[in-house]
Amino acid sequence: MNRILIIKLSSIGDIVHTLPALLALKASFPHAEIDWLVEKKASNILKNHPGLNQVIEVDTQQWRRSFCRKQLYQEMLSCVTQLRRRHYDVAFDFQGLWKSAGFGFVSGCKCLVGFDKAHLKEPSCRILYGQTVSPSGTDTHVIELNQALVRSQGATTGPVAFELNVAKADRSYINAQLVAHGLNEFIILNPGSGWVTKNWAPVNYGLLHNRIKKQLGMSTVLTWGPGEEGLVKEVMATCQSEPPVTFSTTIPQFIALACRARLFVGGDTGPLHLAAACNTPVVGIFGPTDPLRNGPFDKSDLVVSQPVPCGPCYKRTCEKYRCQCLTLVTVEQVFTAILNRMNNSKPKSLTRFKAV
Repeated sequence: MNRILIIKLSSIGDIVHTLPALLALKASFPHAEIDWLVEKKASNILKNHPGLNQVIEVDTQQWRRSFCRKQLYQEMLSCVTQLRRRHYDVAFDFQGLWKSAGFGFVSGCKCLVGFDKAHLKEPSCRILYGQTVSPSGTDTHVIELNQALVRSQGATTGPVAFELNVAKADRSYINAQLVAHGLNEFIILNPGSGWVTKNWAPVNYGLLHNRIKKQLGMSTVLTWGPGEEGLVKEVMATCQSEPPVTFSTTIPQFIALACRARLFVGGDTGPLHLAAACNTPVVGIFGPTDPLRNGPFDKSDLVVSQPVPCGPCYKRTCEKYRCQCLTLVTVEQVFTAILNRMNNSKPKSLTRFKAV
């Protein structure tokens, strides 16, 4: 294969879960040019990645908001033209949606590869595939499923690895923030996520901070994404005299921060998966999603969840059961998991992190 297209549009966590497949492709076909089609808002994590020839950005949300705008059709035509000029031998649709399969189809690739019906979010999109892949029953985690997709085209997969690139300026920013706040050993608390149903109550994070500070004598750093400022205020309102440290970060800056952290605590969201990819110990708090499929891949990491008859449901709203899968998770359970994970931590290896 000379040219390969990866289609994984979003979100950050999903892109992180696809990176091992990219590395497997690059190792198996070292002379191939590999491009990645991604949503503009999630593209930062892929910028300057050594395994990629091109990062092709699209903004489908903006396209939907301005469907009648003349410039929209020019942007769509430009994207299709850019894809078709590359003459891909194979395109992998890791997303499993009509829009992702559609991009693969119009790219003009010789073969569009996607999952079978059982592993697709929008199963009917498989009519656009040239080949469908049925992962084995032992492939349960999404990372393993993605590796099965590339193995179908002859790639060899080995131990799971990631490469996350952080520029010197971003590392310097984090170093300066840590020095300014007198931080050496600290725990990241991340209360937000893309779905409301994935959010453990902000008051719990405040209570958790209080216990970490009082019983472990450690500082915490509170991180958040766009639109999650309200969650931060709720957490801070519950904290006692020494609140968590807060400062804004971009995605690359968060990666640099996670590499310095003693532990990460949060729900099923992009920052958790970035921290896991940095080899930072993780305690995940999971509700509507299945930790066996979407949780941290390192078996040393811990997940706190409460089995409920309705889960895992993968729903973004929960009016009937009021998110019992998360409301039943206690501060005591999460704090105990923190103690256990820290006691079992091995020295961090930076082989999965590359600074540029």
